[in-house]
Parts: sequence; C-alpha cells; structure tokens
Amino acid sequence: LILNLNTHVLGGAKLDNFEYLWKMWWVPHAIFERGISPFFHPDIYVPFGYPLAYGEITPVHTFGMIPFTLLFGEIISYNLSALASFILTGWAMYALARRWLARLTPSSPARVKGEPNEESVWSDSRLLFLAAFFAGAALAFCAYRMQKLTGHVPMSDTQWLVLTLLFFDWWLERRELRDAAFTGLFFSLSALSSWYYPFMLILLLPVYALFRVESIRQLLTDRRSYIALGVAAIITAVLCVPFLIPYLQLNTEGATYVPLEEAAFWSASPTDYVMPNPLHPLWGNTVQKVMWPFPSPMMTEFVISIGWITIVLTLFAWRETKGKNWRALKALVVTAFILSLGPILYLSRLPLNVPMPAYIVREIMPFADSLRSWGRFSIFVMLGCSLLAGAGLILGLGTLTPRIRYSGAVIALVLVLFAAWIGPFPQTRVEPRPVDLWLAEQPDNAPIMEYPIPEALSGPAMLYTRYHQKPVVFGYGTYLPLLYRQRHPDLYTFPDDAALDQLEQWGVHYVLITVPALSYDQSFTMDEVDTQPRLRHVTSLGDVVVYELLPDPEN
Repeated sequence: LILNLNTHVLGGAKLDNFEYLWKMWWVPHAIFERGISPFFHPDIYVPFGYPLAYGEITPVHTFGMIPFTLLFGEIISYNLSALASFILTGWAMYALARRWLARLTPSSPARVKGEPNEESVWSDSRLLFLAAFFAGAALAFCAYRMQKLTGHVPMSDTQWLVLTLLFFDWWLERRELRDAAFTGLFFSLSALSSWYYPFMLILLLPVYALFRVESIRQLLTDRRSYIALGVAAIITAVLCVPFLIPYLQLNTEGATYVPLEEAAFWSASPTDYVMPNPLHPLWGNTVQKVMWPFPSPMMTEFVISIGWITIVLTLFAWRETKGKNWRALKALVVTAFILSLGPILYLSRLPLNVPMPAYIVREIMPFADSLRSWGRFSIFVMLGCSLLAGAGLILGLGTLTPRIRYSGAVIALVLVLFAAWIGPFPQTRVEPRPVDLWLAEQPDNAPIMEYPIPEALSGPAMLYTRYHQKPVVFGYGTYLPLLYRQRHPDLYTFPDDAALDQLEQWGVHYVLITVPALSYDQSFTMDEVDTQPRLRHVTSLGDVVVYELLPDPEN
C-alpha cells in the first residue's frame, strides 16, 4: 500500500471504502471551499438533500484528519488512517497485556490463583514482552480487523476500545480522576470513530465493573465515582454532542430504524468464531464452501473467526487465571459473545427463531433499534481472547527452560500471524470513470440517476460525484438504501413510465446504466431500455451507457 499511497485504497472491490473516501474529501471541501455545513450535502439525494448521518460520519477520520487531507489529499489521508490503526491497536493491546500479564507468576501457582497485585511481577521480562507482543499481534491482525479494512475504516479504529478498557480498569483500581478523564477521552474517540463502539461500551463496561470491584454497593456509594462519572461525561459531551445532533434529528423522523429481520441477519453465528480463517489463501476456499452454502461470495461481515491458536491458549488461560480482573474480563467476553448473536439466533446463516438477549435490548434501550450489525460485538470477544491467550503463553511456558519458553512464544506468534494471513492484501485503484470526466464537461447542471439502483446506492457512486460535480437523485449510507425503497418504489419499475415520471419530476436529465451490473441485478434488460421511447441513447463510455431522459409526449 505504501507504494500506492496516493492511488489505491485497501479492499479488492469498490465498496464502502469509496464512501468513506468521499466523506474525507467532502468535509474539508464543504468547510473551506463551499463555506457550508459539512453535515448536509444539498446536491446528493436531490431534491431532499443528504444528511451525512444517513451513515457513519466518523469524525475522527473526516474531521480529525483534515490537516492530512488538505496537505496530501483524501486518498493518502484515508490510507494513513488504515495503516495507523494496525500500529495503534497493536501498541494499545501490548500496553494492556503487559500490565496484566506482569502480575502472573507461573513459577508460583499460589499467586496465579490468588489476587493479582503489583508485587507479584513475573521476573522474566523477555517472556513477558513476547506474550504481550503476541496479544497485540493477535488483536491487530485478527479476522475482524482484516475484513473491516476492506471497506469499514471507522470500525478499524479499535485502539480506542483497548485504551478505554485500560484506563477504566485503572480507575476501578486506583480511583484517580486522571484515569476517569482518560476513560472519557478514549470513550469519546471510540464514539467519534463509529457510533457502534460507544453503544457497546455502555453495555459492556458496567458488566466489567460489576465483576471487577470488591463491592458494587461500595462503588455506588463512593463520592469519587460520581465525580469521575461527571468528568468523563463532560469530556464525552464536549467532544461528541456536536456530531450526535444530526443522528438525533434523523432518529426523531424514524429514519434510523433497522427492521428486526435485518438486524438478525447481520448478527454473528457461533460457528463464525470457530471456523478457520475463511480468507486464508491455503484453506480459505474450502472453509467458505462448508460455512457459506450460497452461490454468492462469502460476506466479509461474517469473517470474525478467533483462530485456533488463540482459542487453545484462551481455553487454557480461562481455567488457570483467577482474580477479579480476569473474572471481569471473562464476564465481558461472555456478554459480548451473547450480544453478538443478535436478537434472533442464527446458525451458519440459518435462522433458528430463538430470541436472544439482544432482542430485549432492542426493545428497552434507546437507539438500540438503530443497530444493523450486532455481530460487531465480536471485537470485544477478540480483545478478551487476545489478552487471555497472552496469559496462556506465560502460564504454559513460564515453568519451562528459557530456550523452550522463548522458542515456544515465537512459534505461537508466527503461527497466529500465519493463520490470520489472507495473502497479499487486495487494493483498488481510485480514479474517475470516463463517464465522470464526460459529465464534468457538460454545461447542464441537472440531476442525474444511475441504474441498476444498487449501483446508485453505493459507496463508489458517492465518490464519483466528487469528480463530475453534478447533482444526483440518490445517495448511500447505512439507513438510506432501505428508506429509498420504501419512499420511492416507482423507481424500481425502471424503465417503465412510472419510474421515468418520478425522475422527470425531479428534473433528471441523464440516466446512467452500468451494463456489467445487470449480470447480478436483473431487474431490467438493455433491450427494454432501448425500446423505451423516452430514453435517447447519448453515448457509451467504458461500461456505462448514457441516456437522455425525454419528456412524456402525452404531457
């Protein structure tokens, strides 16, 4: 990627990576060149306009990376964000693991099973380094993160989750206001990366605290708890509320509601966790044939396998580790696992129609019915398993000779990285289509429409507006595709007159058709388009055919 830093982005296809690339361009463009609010684009989804809250605004990237975007462009800025997430996630997990693992003493079983304390530091610093490094690598290169980097750059900022847990644990232990402030800061950065993460933390941190402290009653009656909560809340409010307001506005309109069936489908299955890496170049195809019995390629959203090296070490450490911090971590992992299964239990994409706890959460917790992908709770399962696996290394190797210890730790590290390998990471070139360059030269500023509709309601279609600068009557984001079908069913009858009447009402001049897309979206044929008298062929540029929409002669 470094060799193509200004021309390509991660991912083997043009998907949501192009949507976030567009947002990273749009925010500074709106602020510094157009002088308008970056939260609303008037020329997307014409005539209604496009609130960026239809999808992830991801302010850490769109606003926080503005200096890099202005200096180097949105492609380099996007790629730096993606690459930094590996380093920061690995470093943060290493820091958390080193603190926890230093308290394990393999040569003293009584201490291992007793309460951890600062005096029980394991004296083998090299093994401690290798085990903590293993934990960082296991999380940084886990399947969840690898597949998120193909398009969901907001979800790749997992370092803030680790740092939130690190400082929250410190606060529970020391009750220092500084730790509460850092907890609030990293909680906020998690939220400003993706709104999924604060929702998860709000559910999981209380579970962690419940099992971590000696007495929950003492915690609730401690004056320092409320001072710390106030400090963290103030930091979160200052940093997050300005970006939360657009979502609250959409929520009051009911535009962020995700149907139960949709939320259930995008949840994890228990089998997702234990399957070998389905993207691995050696065994990936075989795993996909077994775990994904459908003709279409396996959706990367379900690639959340823990990895068998990590699983084996986790199971060993699960039995051996004792103490309130490990007990709290296990409770967090179990809770995250159950919630990742979503509101209705699925087994390898087959619905079992068994209601799960997330079903109740959807009913009683504000904004829970806006969550589309409950399977993303799996990142906390991976976080906990990575830390436990590091403990498994120390507990399993600590009583052996130094040569075996270090060799075993290095072999485990190599194996976990090899199992996580997906081959050369796919990259996609970022450039305008020939039709975008042609549109940019047209004096007409009338809105355009693209077909098939999935091509219009996509990340690439959003990015292409950056090149041709024409208004469009479509848009893309987490919530818009579903709303689009509900609000404008006539558009799905294209090329019938009902669809053309709606487009004419919106002032559409050109209709673009991406011909290769008709191979998977067979809602119409090119013969039907060519026989429609209200569509006049203008030009064919690459894979895209341009038609001019003519007025209805009867009107």
